[in-house]
Amino acid sequence: MQDWDVIVVGSGMGGMTAAAYLTANGRRTLVLEQGDVLGGSTHVFRRKGYEFEVGVHYLGDCGRPEGNIPTILRGVGADKHIEFREIDPDGFDVLTYPSVTFKVPRGWDNYRDRLLETFPDDAAALRRYLRIIRKLADAVDRATTPASLRGQAAFLLRAGWAAPFAMVPLSRLLDLCGVGPAPRPVLCGQTPAYAAPADRAPAIVQAGYLKNYVEGGAYFPIGGGQVLSATMAEVVRANGGDFRLNARVAEIVVEGGRVRGVRLADGEFITAPVVVSNADLKRTYLELLDPAVVSPVKRKLVSSYTMAWPLFNTYLGLDIDLSETMTSAQIWKFSADADFGPMRKIANWQAAGGDRERWLRLIGDNAAAMIHIATNKDTVTALAPVGHSVVEIMTYLPPDHDLWGLSTGGPVHGENYRANPDYLAVKEAITETLIDLAGEVIPNLREHIVWQEAATPITQERYTHSTAGGSYGIEMNLRQVGPLRPGPKTDISGLYLAGASLSWGPGVEGVMLSGVGAAGAVLRRDLFTAIRKGTVFGSADQIPEHGGDWDPLAVATDTIPRGQKARTTR
Repeated sequence: MQDWDVIVVGSGMGGMTAAAYLTANGRRTLVLEQGDVLGGSTHVFRRKGYEFEVGVHYLGDCGRPEGNIPTILRGVGADKHIEFREIDPDGFDVLTYPSVTFKVPRGWDNYRDRLLETFPDDAAALRRYLRIIRKLADAVDRATTPASLRGQAAFLLRAGWAAPFAMVPLSRLLDLCGVGPAPRPVLCGQTPAYAAPADRAPAIVQAGYLKNYVEGGAYFPIGGGQVLSATMAEVVRANGGDFRLNARVAEIVVEGGRVRGVRLADGEFITAPVVVSNADLKRTYLELLDPAVVSPVKRKLVSSYTMAWPLFNTYLGLDIDLSETMTSAQIWKFSADADFGPMRKIANWQAAGGDRERWLRLIGDNAAAMIHIATNKDTVTALAPVGHSVVEIMTYLPPDHDLWGLSTGGPVHGENYRANPDYLAVKEAITETLIDLAGEVIPNLREHIVWQEAATPITQERYTHSTAGGSYGIEMNLRQVGPLRPGPKTDISGLYLAGASLSWGPGVEGVMLSGVGAAGAVLRRDLFTAIRKGTVFGSADQIPEHGGDWDPLAVATDTIPRGQKARTTR
């Protein structure tokens, strides 16, 4: 078909959620994905029996029906096809510093008691901090607070006396509460989860995060992150929509002030009066649209947005079963008693004077990483051969192309970098640093590595076309949070947005909320209220059952995975 009601550009979870809700409400919707697998930063890849996650490491509040992700899935009948397993409630995050190891438990009271037990000298200050942050958390509704002026007004009313603290930087709030230096790394140690340091992120962002995870618990989808996009793809097809892979959109065509469709990189033109762009925000405005249809003010605003820092991922296959010796928790390993903010300043490429050797020494001495062991979180699915484990080690790095020896064009504009000696040298050095760091918490790590691979911010940029290789959109800082971020509706008739840069913020939950928000804007309907009241849209009974041989990667690639791409058996 060349004529659709809606075209969705990009198959990240914002785009897939928007497409699912649009098709379930009768709109013939086509999803166009420039890569060969659906899911954006939620997709997986396989190597010799090991399955690795690109971006799904844990999800908040998936154990209660009222959680946002369960509610969104239920609204299109997908909830019966996706299960979640809770990560260790006694410590879903383990923050490991030279001076202290702190297990973050589920439950506000448990969290408070453990903080007071660990830092008794700061008890009074910690109580003040927790009183404020919990009041803000109780007032936050991530679905509706950032979505409208009405939602923001409702938040302020619920927050009451704590409302003035909402836009105070987290580090400043700790100052106001009198928190000393000892607890600060622990209190700010989870800020990498939303990619904004404590001196830039407002307290409301931290409150929302803690509400999701401390109050709601941390979960992992059984079957891996690919089940999310694959199941939403089944919802799309069950309701008369479709998706196409290897279909790169080169232009969103606007004529007479209205969207007319999209033009692919091979010249094919597909018509639709509505386009939902789940592509990177900056590329949408600055590359996919003709400059003549975007006002100079809008172009300047979009250009000025600061992107969140991108991730460097190291993927390891181990010939040892870590579920027998280690927890299912996320492990945050820090080289120094400092949180993400100080580490980020030390890792600044410009501050290092453009000297790679000096920069690499600084990284080696101050590295911090999040360690994800998928086989400990999902012991049901064959994510690795029997007796083996899958480990990912991640850290944030600056987005500068010249750090990697690239020009300003980068891989999206055809630059070939994979044989670049500067690129390879930095990639190898960071990989070795992260393996050393993980080896401090996983005994004898190096001697058990049987598969090793790494993905840089440049890799992410090549696969997802995200600006500077980021997966978190524009940073959640004081100038770019809530109502200061873009909403789904644009100034161009028929053009809507979804994704991590929107009001709902980054992460799987944030982008899924943006997808519902985008669909609601297209349909001119309050979908959040409807699905919270139990409305189920579309043909839920037509979604295929997931039997024991169901493979989400087969759905997401529209193929039968073979060879290295086949899932191992047990």
